[in-house]
Amino acid sequence: MQLVLAAIHLEASPRAVPLGPAMLASALKRACPDTVQTRVLDLFLQQSAAECADQILASDPDGVGLSLYVWNRALGREIALILRARKPSLLLFAGGAEASADPAGMLAEGWLDLVLPGEGEELLVAVVGALLRGDSLDVVRRGIRPGLVQDLGSLPSPYLDGTLDPSAYSGMLWELSRGCPFRCDFCFESRGTAGTRRVPMDRVQAELRHFEACCVSQVFVLDPTFNFDPRQAKAILRLIAAEAPAIHFFFELRSEFIDEELAELFASLRCTLQIGLQSADDAVLRRISRTIDPEDFEAKVLLLHEAGATYGFDLIYGLPGDTLAGFRASLDFTFSLAPNHVDIFPLSVLPGTRLQDTAPGFGLQHLSETPYTVLASPTFSAADMAAAAELAAACDRLYNLGRAVPWFALLLEALDLSPSELFERFAAFSGAHPEPDTTTLQVAFFDHCFQGRGEGPVAADLVTYFGRSGALLEAPDALPCLASFHHDPHVLLELLGSGVTDLGQLASLLPEHPCQARFDLEGEEVCLHLIEADAAGAGGDLLR
Repeated sequence: MQLVLAAIHLEASPRAVPLGPAMLASALKRACPDTVQTRVLDLFLQQSAAECADQILASDPDGVGLSLYVWNRALGREIALILRARKPSLLLFAGGAEASADPAGMLAEGWLDLVLPGEGEELLVAVVGALLRGDSLDVVRRGIRPGLVQDLGSLPSPYLDGTLDPSAYSGMLWELSRGCPFRCDFCFESRGTAGTRRVPMDRVQAELRHFEACCVSQVFVLDPTFNFDPRQAKAILRLIAAEAPAIHFFFELRSEFIDEELAELFASLRCTLQIGLQSADDAVLRRISRTIDPEDFEAKVLLLHEAGATYGFDLIYGLPGDTLAGFRASLDFTFSLAPNHVDIFPLSVLPGTRLQDTAPGFGLQHLSETPYTVLASPTFSAADMAAAAELAAACDRLYNLGRAVPWFALLLEALDLSPSELFERFAAFSGAHPEPDTTTLQVAFFDHCFQGRGEGPVAADLVTYFGRSGALLEAPDALPCLASFHHDPHVLLELLGSGVTDLGQLASLLPEHPCQARFDLEGEEVCLHLIEADAAGAGGDLLR
C-alpha cells in the first residue's frame, strides 16, 4: 500500500514542518515495514487545489491522508474533491483538530472515506491493518474510536528513525507533551483529556542531540504549559544549555509557575517565551474557565524582565462579557509590562470546545464555518469588533513589525498617551497614509505626533536606528542601507547606554548633526558608518 500523508501549512516559514504526518508515517514504518510505504508531503495555503492534487498524485498513491485544521479545511476539501474526480479508487482520510471536533459531520459531507479523530498513530496503524486484511470500509468505520496514546515513549520518533530530516527545514517542531491540565473553554487542547502526558527524558535528550548534529537553528516547542512542572522544565532547560546552546527555542508558558530560578535559566538560553494573557480582567476570564491575579502576573513577568529573558503575550478580543473599553484596558496593562511582542486575535468558537456549548448562552454571534470568528455579542458589537481589529493591526504594525521595544515607553511617556490611545492614533494615521515601508511610516507618524516640539527629531532618529538595524539583523543578506539622521546616532546611543531615558533630556543633550549613516553587519553586530549630509549627494566622506 502506497500512502501520501500531507500537511497543509499556512505559509512557508520555520514553523512549516509536517510533524503530525511524520509521526503517523513513523508509526506505520514500524508496524508495517514490508507492506506500507508512506510519503510525507508539504503543501501550502498559497497553492491552488489543482497544484496540490498534482503533487499528491505524482507518486500514484493508493491512499491520501490530510491533516485538517481551522486554516486549511476549505482547501483540504477542494483537494479531496479533485483527487476523487481524477482517481475514484483513491482512499481519502483525514485527521487533525477539525476531524477530531466533528468526525460524524465531516464524514457526512461525503468527500472523505474515513475520518480519524483524536491522536492518530495507534488508530491509523489499526485502520491500515484492517484494510490490509480486506475489511470493508463500512467495517473499518464502525471500528474507529478516538483514543489517546497513554505512553508517548512508546511512539517512534520521526526524527530519530529518519522519517523527518531536520536539515531539510529552516526550523523544527518539537513535541514534549500532549494534553493540558487546564480547561480553558475556547481551546480544544484539553477537551476529553485528563492531565498531561510527557515525552520521556531519554528521548528528549536524543532528539535534542540530533537537532544539534543537524545544525538546526530554531525549535518551536509543542507544549502549551511547558513550565507546569517547574522541576522538569528546569531539567530540560539545563539539558538544552548543555547539549544545544546555539539553537533558539520558542516556549509557551503559564505565568503562575515562573520563579526566579526558572527566569534565570530562560535568560541564559537563546529563547523566546510566549505567555497566554488573553485578558487582564479576571471577571471576563472566569467566563471561559480562566483566572488572573494582575499583581501576581506582573510580579512573575518582572522576574523574566529583570533576568533579561525575551517574552511576549497573547490577547483575545471579543471574549464573553468583555467590551471594547475592557479590551483597551487589557492592551494598556499588557504594554505596561514591556513585552518583546504581542499577538492579538479575535475570539473563535471552535468546534468541539466547551465554548461551542456555552456560546448561545453568552449571545455570541459567530461564523458557523472556518475560521469560526465571533462577529458580535451583547457587550461587543460588530462595530466594536471592527475597532478592536484595527487596534490589533496597529499594534502589529507599529510595535511588532516596527521593532518598537527599545523606544516605545520613552515616546509614549513624552506624548503622555496610553498605549491604546497611541495605537488608535496610529491606526487612523496609517489609514490615511498608505506607506509600504514600516519604518518610514513610523517616522512620518511621530513627526505628526511631535509636530512643533523639539523632541520630534530625536524620536525620528530612534525609530530610524532601531528599525533599520533590526531589519538588517533579521535579513543579514540584505544590501547595506543608508538612512538620514538629525543627530549623530553614535552620540544618541551613548546617551541611551548611560541611562538617559527621557526624550526631552535627550533632545537637550544632543547637538544637531544632520548626517547619513550606512548600516553594515559585522558578525552579529550592526555597525554604523557616518557620512556628512552636505557631501552625501556626491558620494560623501566616510566619518566612522
